[in-house]
Amino acid sequence: MSKSQVVTLRVPMELKFRLEHEAKHQGVSINNLANYLLTTQLSQLEALSSIEERLENRKITDLKDNVKKILKAVPKRKPVPAWDSI
Repeated sequence: MSKSQVVTLRVPMELKFRLEHEAKHQGVSINNLANYLLTTQLSQLEALSSIEERLENRKITDLKDNVKKILKAVPKRKPVPAWDSI
């Protein structure tokens, strides 16, 4: 288990009540729920930042051309039957 550190975080009362309610509903502590939520949200932000950095100096036309090449490589499928269409 990795070491942990205490962090005091000020949150609005409404958010605290919502955390308490959801933690009780999930059957976990507020600490566990907060750690989970912070970890998942931070991971999403890091992933988006990484994608943005990779795309930073790319031209949109080059990206569109790459997507077209990928789509052309996808095998053709039979048309969807009328009874299975939306």
